[in-house]
Formats: sequence, structure tokens, C-alpha cells
Amino acid sequence: NLVISPPGGTYFAPQTVTISSVTNGVTIRYTTNGEEPTENSPLYSNPIQISETTLLKAKGFKGTFTPSDTATAFYLISNLEPIEWCLIPAGNYTYGQDNTILNIPYDYEIMKYEVTNARYLEYLQEAYAMGEIFATWNAIRGYYPGDEHNSAGYKDLYTHGTLIYGGNNYGRISYNNGQFILNYPEGFTEEDFLNHPVVHVTWFGAWHFANYYGYRLPTEYEWEKAARGMTGSNFPWEGAGDANYLDSGDPYDNGTTPVGFYNGETHLVNGIQFSPPDSPSIYGVYDMAGNVYNWTSSWYDEHYMVIRGGSWENSYYLIQSWIRNPNFAVFDHPSIGFRCARSVN
Repeated sequence: NLVISPPGGTYFAPQTVTISSVTNGVTIRYTTNGEEPTENSPLYSNPIQISETTLLKAKGFKGTFTPSDTATAFYLISNLEPIEWCLIPAGNYTYGQDNTILNIPYDYEIMKYEVTNARYLEYLQEAYAMGEIFATWNAIRGYYPGDEHNSAGYKDLYTHGTLIYGGNNYGRISYNNGQFILNYPEGFTEEDFLNHPVVHVTWFGAWHFANYYGYRLPTEYEWEKAARGMTGSNFPWEGAGDANYLDSGDPYDNGTTPVGFYNGETHLVNGIQFSPPDSPSIYGVYDMAGNVYNWTSSWYDEHYMVIRGGSWENSYYLIQSWIRNPNFAVFDHPSIGFRCARSVN
């Protein structure tokens, strides 16, 4: 068998890749265009420099012996910044409208921002190239191993399409012949919506993304602690703060804003100047009220998953951090996205 090192994955800098065999005397042939290697493919003799997104395949040949299995590695050389995480330390926090004191006895981290269109596009491209997902006429599908309420099998991860419902302002991903394309509202550019939270993703699509990269979805308790800490506040911020909710007055009304848009900086959008207050949670996590709902790993009951945070489609009252809502795991909507969590060893 052949060994490709480093393994395929998402990298933020060019990679020097080596291919080796545990068997002596093997001739290694490879391709970088996704085609199956043959004895006429380029000969591997020196490390390969990978500076752009590449599907590398290699096969070993030795005399009259049967060729080796094909070794495959997909390298996504990302132009995005690495994910930022916020540490949530073990301890007490206020939960629910009545500020019940609960405790999470371990440290964990949660994404500072919701998963963006740009990051989900990268995931789709990589997972598709590796055969982890596939497209139907209206959905991206992937395998889910099952749980106490959901059977194992292939599930809809994302409902792709070009339609932007009701003229609202958000991005939506479509699929065409192996390519994933971000669609955006009239009057904007693709660049305007790459940093907005991904929407139209089902719970399975959020789970699949998290699992693919070795993360997980936060429980609703982890989510609320990251939003409120011990403040007892109805909203993530203490004092002056604001968020993207229905008719909130930002330049993207009504629709999603870029993640972390309410950060105290002055933004210029299509000639409109907007200066929101800086509105992170006590732990530095943004958009824990409004913008888009976040899927969690918690069950509301045997039929529904818990979503948290409210969205651009809700009134100011409904984006309070203690409010919990149910939704089917197969449901997708332009107001629902997600962020991931990870354990701290």
C-alpha cells in the first residue's frame, strides 16, 4: 500500500507532499487532475508541491504483480483565515428565563462566528471530491450513522437552488455539474455574501460538516452558557448592544449580515454607512442573538432538535438568549445556520 503525507485536508499554506511504499522496488505513478493513474502517468521521484486545490491519486506498479490500490488525497488550499475559537471555562452559568443556575464541569471551545457561506463552500468542494457527499436534483446528501431517533442512511444536508425567497438578502448555494456556486441578491456581489452565515442547511448538514472536520455541534446548554455566562442578561451583551433582527435597520434588511457585523466598526455597504455597537457575548462570541438560528445537538423531544439565538426574521423579543425553539432535523430555511464546538483536552 502507498502512503501519502501529509494526508489530504484543508490547509492554509502550500504543502510539500511525499508518496512512499512499504514494498521495495515499487514504481509510483500519480495524477493531480483526479484521473486514475496508469503506467503512463507521471513518475513520482521527488516531493510534489501542492499550491492550489488538488485531487492527488497515486498507484504502485511492480513487474507482473497486480498494481496497488489507488491512494487518494484531496488538498484544499484555503484562502480563508483559520477558524477562531472562544474558550468557555468550566463553571456555573444562568439558564432560562428564570436564570436557573446550572453548571458545566468542563472547559470547551465554540466558534467565535457562525459558519459562513465561504467555509461551507470549501467543505462541499472537499467532501464532494472525496466522495463523502453527492448531489441530487435539489439536495446535497451524505451518510449519517444514526442515533436513538434517526435511522442510519443518506440524509439531505443542504437544499441547493438559486431562488432567494421573497426578495430577502441572503446567499444560497446551487450545484451544477460538480461545481458549487453561491447565488446572491440583485444589487450585491458574490464577495458581499461569502462572509454571511450559511443558511438552508439541515441539522444533518450541520452535523456532517462538524463531523468531517473533527468538531461537533454544541449542546443547547453549552450554547446558552457561551451566550450569557453568569450575567443573567436576556441578551449576550451587557449594556449597549444590538443585533440583526426583523427591521433592525442595517444595510442588509431584511436578511443575513456578515458574521460579526455588530462589532463596533463602521461599515460601508452599497453606499450606506452603518456603525453598530460592539455586541459580543461575555466570552467574545458574536451573533448569539439574531442573524441566524444555530442548530444544537440537543433534542427538544423525540421529534425535534433545539435551535437557538433567533434570526433576522424575528422580532427583537424573540432573539433573547434563553429562548429555545424546536425544528425537524430535515428542515432547512434561510434563517437557520450553525456554529461548531470542540472539547478541550
